Amino acid sequence: MDSELERLKCEPWERVVADAAPYDHIVQLYRDQDFLNRAVCRFAGAGFANGEGIILVSTLTHWNAFRPRLEAEGVDVQAAQARGQLTVVDADELLPRFMRGAMPDPPVFNGLFRDVVGQARAGGSYQKVRVWGEMVDVLWERGDVAASMNLEDLFDQLAKKIDIAIFCSFLMDNFNGDVHAHMLPRLGTNHSHLIPVEDYARLERAVADALRETVGPDEARVLESRLFSHYRPPFNMPPAQALLLALRQFLPTVADPVLQRSRNLSTASGAAR
Repeated sequence: MDSELERLKCEPWERVVADAAPYDHIVQLYRDQDFLNRAVCRFAGAGFANGEGIILVSTLTHWNAFRPRLEAEGVDVQAAQARGQLTVVDADELLPRFMRGAMPDPPVFNGLFRDVVGQARAGGSYQKVRVWGEMVDVLWERGDVAASMNLEDLFDQLAKKIDIAIFCSFLMDNFNGDVHAHMLPRLGTNHSHLIPVEDYARLERAVADALRETVGPDEARVLESRLFSHYRPPFNMPPAQALLLALRQFLPTVADPVLQRSRNLSTASGAAR
């Protein structure tokens, strides 16, 4: 992965969520609670440090995990809520308020969420607002994929109108072939950044080794060069992730064995640490 990847270089996920700016729409894939906790608390903690308003649209279970971590990192949660800098919204309570049948109702959603953001701006005290939410994941985990993606579109459109940064998280396996074939291309239509795994270096080693083992070292070098000369990533992501998606787009018969071998190598590497 040489010169062709220069344009694909991306920042570590910690910096991506910390530096979230208006119009950014970041998506994280996670499989364990600890990674979710670290990412959301990094996103919120940076917002507190920057004097921004923070909205967390969370299930009660996840809020009960975030709160002690924020407090351990020096955030006075009660004081932040009292001064209006932190707004915690129950995802399970808000979601039914704008669902009509199986799909979100755009006017109702826009009205409700504009009100939430307006209150978070606290009369001008916190004009810059960042939002983390998991209502889209609640729908996804229920199997309501169309509704989940529709809600992502609504969030993306609204964020651009009211100048907020959005971060969302999906309980989704980055080494699943169906996720690569269907979900990630769809998420690329309404997100600016993808955080596919926690350890980018481990992913890069696993993908590079998997490709070499699958097609041979010489062919791997040629493939990387050719793929990246034609592939246009739908969002900012680690180069190794872009390589997996490029294989999926141009060489699907090679993509599956490389993805599965990448999973095995990444799992083995993690277990050895």
